[in-house]
Amino acid sequence: MKNASIRLIMILALVVSSGIIITQSYWVRRAYELQQTEFNFDVNEALARVAKDVMILKEVQLPNYSPVEKISNDYYVVQINVYVEQNVLKHYLEGAFAKQNLVADFQFGLYDCMSEKVNYQEYVHTKGGGGDPKKNTLVVFPHIKRENYYFGVYFSHRQQLISSQMILWYISSAMLSCVIGFLGYLLFIILKQKRLSEVQKNFVNNMTHELKTPLASIQMSASVLRDDEIIHKPARLKSYADIILKESTQLSAQVERVLQMAQSEKGKLLLQKENLVWQEILISVQESFENLLHSKNGTIELVMPEQPVVFFGDNLHLINVVRNLVDNAAKFCDKEPRIRIVLKEDSRTIFITVADNGIGIEKKYHKHLFKKFYRVPTGNIHNVKGFGIGLNYVMSITKLHFGNVSFSSEISKGTIFTLSFPSRLQKY
Repeated sequence: MKNASIRLIMILALVVSSGIIITQSYWVRRAYELQQTEFNFDVNEALARVAKDVMILKEVQLPNYSPVEKISNDYYVVQINVYVEQNVLKHYLEGAFAKQNLVADFQFGLYDCMSEKVNYQEYVHTKGGGGDPKKNTLVVFPHIKRENYYFGVYFSHRQQLISSQMILWYISSAMLSCVIGFLGYLLFIILKQKRLSEVQKNFVNNMTHELKTPLASIQMSASVLRDDEIIHKPARLKSYADIILKESTQLSAQVERVLQMAQSEKGKLLLQKENLVWQEILISVQESFENLLHSKNGTIELVMPEQPVVFFGDNLHLINVVRNLVDNAAKFCDKEPRIRIVLKEDSRTIFITVADNGIGIEKKYHKHLFKKFYRVPTGNIHNVKGFGIGLNYVMSITKLHFGNVSFSSEISKGTIFTLSFPSRLQKY
């Protein structure tokens, strides 16, 4: 699938998902507002009925205005202009709420505006009303100036009651969110598989090139050696034999590197640890690169303490770790390579620093540097060989030795890699 198609799918998925979320949020909000409106209507109807029943009972003239006033979403007052007993008011309230299908806990109290005090106050619990009478305390009703008697009703669990009535909306929203999340995860998997496919393709291409070059040299040398006259030219014979040996060694090293990475990924890489001296490892690496760097008019410098720095680890893999860093330093350089290796040790840590004067690495590539098969774009440096597994190998082997890898880099100024290992990993 082309990148343009992937981007189009992502944009469409984002637009559709956003539309669904916005639409669902709108309808949930509308449903909540409707529930509030319905609750307020039912309360007004029920309280108006209570006021009418009380006034008829007390033979008080019914007012021409609505006696019910909403003070807040939870609090209502009802003007009745007459004293009414607590049990009578409670009876009328429970009956009116039952007729209106209002299942809600509430508190009520009768205000005497002449004495400016609450004559009584009570909490009424109903089954399914959303509260627990043992855990609820009576609220202090706010003082509201009126000319005569009125009672107040406070719904302490109105919010929970309305929320419980919207449970299906919340469940559907949660299920919709799960579906959208699952689709997003599928899209993430598709993108990840596409990236892995591209990485695999690049790896196969790089590996084909890396293996094809030494094989071509071996085939050419073998065809020359088949000439009967070559036996009379020992110098030429030795030269082509050296080519075969060199290229086959390189080919074997490339194959071994891939196999080691595969074993490392599966956790099957076994280290052959022994007592070793870091100075000997670094000198070995220096000697192996001297000819290559000399051909490029480059240098490799070692700065090491005189006192042996002893470590308990795998000699072969640690040599390969440093070789990978030096090899990258030599390859990614558009001028005469200047490589400097510094070995330091303190009471707790061993540090090996490999610095170069190469092309450097842009900051945007830093986070990908140790990923398997990742190769940093080389700009003007062309024909740089490799599989993109060197630094991943460095990180894996270093961690297996309980160490760490860090680096700093500036464009056109070079790169510095630092390996750090705990000094305590020594076995005498």
